[in-house]
Amino acid sequence: MLILGSLDLIHTERPGVAVTLTLKWGNGMLANLQALRALAAIAVVVFHFGLMPPTSLSFKSGAAGVDLFFVLSGFIIAYSSSRDARHFLARRFMRIVPAYWIATIIAALLTLQNMAWRDTTGWLVQSLFYLPGPQGRPALIFVAWTLVYELAFYLLYWLALRAGPIRAPVVALILLLIVALARLPNLPGPWPLFLEFAIGIGVYLITERFGPFHRLKGGAGLLMTGAGLALLPVLPYFTGYGSDDYQSLGRVFTWGLPAGFIVMGAVIAERSGIAARNRVVLMLGAASYAIYLLHPIAVGQLLQLPPSAQPASWLLCLGATIVIVALSVAFHLVVEVPMLRMLRRFLGDHPQRGPAG
Repeated sequence: MLILGSLDLIHTERPGVAVTLTLKWGNGMLANLQALRALAAIAVVVFHFGLMPPTSLSFKSGAAGVDLFFVLSGFIIAYSSSRDARHFLARRFMRIVPAYWIATIIAALLTLQNMAWRDTTGWLVQSLFYLPGPQGRPALIFVAWTLVYELAFYLLYWLALRAGPIRAPVVALILLLIVALARLPNLPGPWPLFLEFAIGIGVYLITERFGPFHRLKGGAGLLMTGAGLALLPVLPYFTGYGSDDYQSLGRVFTWGLPAGFIVMGAVIAERSGIAARNRVVLMLGAASYAIYLLHPIAVGQLLQLPPSAQPASWLLCLGATIVIVALSVAFHLVVEVPMLRMLRRFLGDHPQRGPAG
């Protein structure tokens, strides 16, 4: 309900016709998915700011933004790679890795004021490769563990593409189920969160290849998305899931499944002609990766303030969120977009039509 109430909606004159908005702000992605990316990124930001000592806010369901990102990723990769499988792995690494490296270097430079150069250098090198730092510290960008899942998913999907782009979603679904649930000899695992990418692929297969879903109206899609959003804060009371157990099967049932309903409803609504058109929301969706990467740096800097200099909890979260979102949009426009354009030119690649990850 949160996102649907904050968006302008556009209705086509012919209900039932698939609508893909190729907007300047949306990078060609289905507009509703861009809106969901904006929601996911800001939810994670507020969740992390709410965990800081000076605040008294509890927004545990904001952590479900990660699960929504994973489900979105599964859908988007299946949707886009079925249309253009060329340069798949290189394109995905270009999208994720360079911006992460830049954010990590920024975090390391800001950390120098509080640590010796030798300690910071070692931490930087390990963080660049998504590894924990010295003495078990998390990577400088502490959300890097989620990017490891993303990169591993891309590798699995690249393997699935060996079967061809049409069969790839089904093959990837099987591979994800094996990695998520099987205990293989002499290998770590299982890794239940891979099921959330599988949920996203499942949403793609149902909405794109299963005929009866093509007849659903936009109202049914909005209802499905609203129900999924309403379940995010409610289900933990029934499943007993706690957000500290952040890589468990319980998380998939508690937040991954509702995220699947959210994405499915958004896709069905857009196919029926109900799509987000608010330019601010679409821009935030386009900049969602930058928001996700840069907000840990802001959290780290705010934690360095003495308690007497820290503002009231609600003001801290609101002000910090606004500032980091604004800086992230600037980073997206000034750094990320030109860098991706240059890398695509180097690869001889061209931006895809349809959802962009």
